[in-house]
Amino acid sequence: MGNIKLIIMDMDGTLLNSEKIVDSYTKNLLEKLCADGYRLGIASGRPITGLKKTVHALGIEDIVSFMTGSNGAELYDARDGQEKCFYQLEPAVIDEITTLYKPFGLNPYVYQGEDCYAYRSDSTIERAARNNHLGIVLCNLKEEIKTPQSKLVLSTPPEKMKQVESFYEEHKSDKYRAFKSQADMFEFVHPELSKVYGIKYYCGKYGYDISEAAAFGDTTNDIEMLKECGTGVCMCNGTEDAKQAADIVTKYSNDESGLARELEDMLS
Repeated sequence: MGNIKLIIMDMDGTLLNSEKIVDSYTKNLLEKLCADGYRLGIASGRPITGLKKTVHALGIEDIVSFMTGSNGAELYDARDGQEKCFYQLEPAVIDEITTLYKPFGLNPYVYQGEDCYAYRSDSTIERAARNNHLGIVLCNLKEEIKTPQSKLVLSTPPEKMKQVESFYEEHKSDKYRAFKSQADMFEFVHPELSKVYGIKYYCGKYGYDISEAAAFGDTTNDIEMLKECGTGVCMCNGTEDAKQAADIVTKYSNDESGLARELEDMLS
């Protein structure tokens, strides 16, 4: 574990506890690690616009070196203030996906600018907008969305998630890839993307090797970074597929400062 130089953390279910905050135990440790020279990064499914606002509200913006958002499609480098977008979904692909999944009666939405754009509001979208400090615009996505987007999310009732995942496996396309990001969110991104894409870009920019990164996550959209970073750590409150992909499963949950406690053991 002595070669770890970067610590990359998913937000929901990992860095944040159930109250959507960073507990003082974890925050104090991260501040110490930053002072000791470790680079701290956030890798989230949240859009960069909302992610930056959230990191500021949490009071950790001074210790976060970079953020990769929308599951690898966006990157913000706090050192030089640069933002980059990578592979995105074309409007025609978004329309193709929404048409294909229409029989499930789900609620598709995208993040654009300072808002969530959706056909209708529901508790999932309201939570996503609130957590990302964004507004909600109700509209016909096909008529309103005319530019490439970092991702498309299907607001999916948890009781339908297994059925939607199975349908995806039976109807895969080379135009996109998809995965569960939360119990009620099924997301589509460009086929070249995963959270590890933004991490690799940052590593290349500053001369790090991906083997020097330790990644913490808790669910399906974290699998690639758990596998490809030098050390992959899944929270004990995480999903089984993420646990299988990880090198380590934490002893404590995100409500028990699990990330910080595992870091202390790893770096001692």
